[in-house]
Amino acid sequence: MKFGWRSLNSGVLIAALIGIFVLTVLAADTLPWRWDWTEDAIHSLSEQTEQALNGLDEEVQVYAFTDQSDAGKQVERLLRAYQKETDRLKVTMVDPVKKPSVAKKYGVTGMNTVIFVKGNKEEKVEPMDLFVPGTQGGSYGFKGEEAFTQAILNLTAHEKPVVYILQGHGELPSDKLNGLRDSLEGEGNQVKELNLAEENGIPDDADILLMAGPTSDLPKKEAEMIQSFIKDGGKFFAAFEPAEGMEDWKQIPNVLKNLGVRLGNDVVIDPERAYYGDPLTPIPEYNGHKITSELKERNMVAVMPRATSFKVKSEEGVQKLLETSGPSFGETDWESGDLTTEPDKKDHKGPLTLGAAIQEEEKKHGRAVVFGSAAMLSGNTFQAQGNRDLILNSIGWLNGDAKHVTIRPVEKKVKQVYVSAGEARTIFFGTVVVLPLLFLISGLTIWWRRSRA
Repeated sequence: MKFGWRSLNSGVLIAALIGIFVLTVLAADTLPWRWDWTEDAIHSLSEQTEQALNGLDEEVQVYAFTDQSDAGKQVERLLRAYQKETDRLKVTMVDPVKKPSVAKKYGVTGMNTVIFVKGNKEEKVEPMDLFVPGTQGGSYGFKGEEAFTQAILNLTAHEKPVVYILQGHGELPSDKLNGLRDSLEGEGNQVKELNLAEENGIPDDADILLMAGPTSDLPKKEAEMIQSFIKDGGKFFAAFEPAEGMEDWKQIPNVLKNLGVRLGNDVVIDPERAYYGDPLTPIPEYNGHKITSELKERNMVAVMPRATSFKVKSEEGVQKLLETSGPSFGETDWESGDLTTEPDKKDHKGPLTLGAAIQEEEKKHGRAVVFGSAAMLSGNTFQAQGNRDLILNSIGWLNGDAKHVTIRPVEKKVKQVYVSAGEARTIFFGTVVVLPLLFLISGLTIWWRRSRA
């Protein structure tokens, strides 16, 4: 009878534990409560994402073409988290192998492609938009939240701003601006090229004129076109680098002068804040502005190779964005090839301005952003540190504070622990000898007591 009561009690206890476990799983699946105890909060949606989802006023259909790989599961988990935030997002997981007709309809050719549809508007997120190389060997970063949230914001935007990249003055060639172009288009901009001499004017649909590293001056007529464009409320983005004969330019300096900015015609050398110790690649400090505030908070620095400085007027509407350290200087005799880390009397003393934002105070509110490094728009340098986000934030600000999403990629980091030989021996004996021995002694003690009962 005693054995029967014990069995009954054990059965009730096991049933209760199973019931508690089942209820806990059901509650975790149905209740909206979530706790993310990871170091970098990798399982939590950002505030930007929550605002974008809560701001949806129409239903958005999402078609995720994935498989059961780790990458595919990561995409699905993130989309399910989005779905829990709002009932206006409808997610459908599609296997393109089993449903090739659906994949063909949306032009999907690669696995882990996600399509966002709102009415007759579509946004496609490619696999290359989701995964980036990680900071540790063999790892990758998952930037799905940034890509998905930006796609939603693009869908809800009323019009796509048009960015014209100026050509004809020795600017950076198109093939070096592919990363910039792709990122601008990913932000919901239309990107076109413009040769003012061929078009004989600025197109009516132009929102932003972008000048990337001119090596020759503008003709007077083109300079007047750009000045009129800004005066009429247009937006101007320019990045410069030291160019031969720059001191003889007349028209580009006139455009900048009307904005309250003057080219330094120098090469910036910063021995204190330099990228991997290269004084010719300064890392400037951010000043407070909508363009830079978030980057400063997240310690995402700007990398500015072969930079030239600006003189900026202290007047309303003109704000410095980037400044070098105190020991930096601008080498004015750089064309001689004599670049040293010691300034002379003719050189410009630091701190030097490497970026500025200008907002016209007149009725039509033209805006401009200028940077002293064209190389930061090009190739791998565009992706270095905070450069990409700095440029896209600038374009967003020019567009009237258009929303640009900057969310760090989620990376599964391998935490390495280094132990000494003594610590290794302690761990070995503790886990392989001591703990098993304690369990053995405890088991024998319980068996001996029960056998005597």
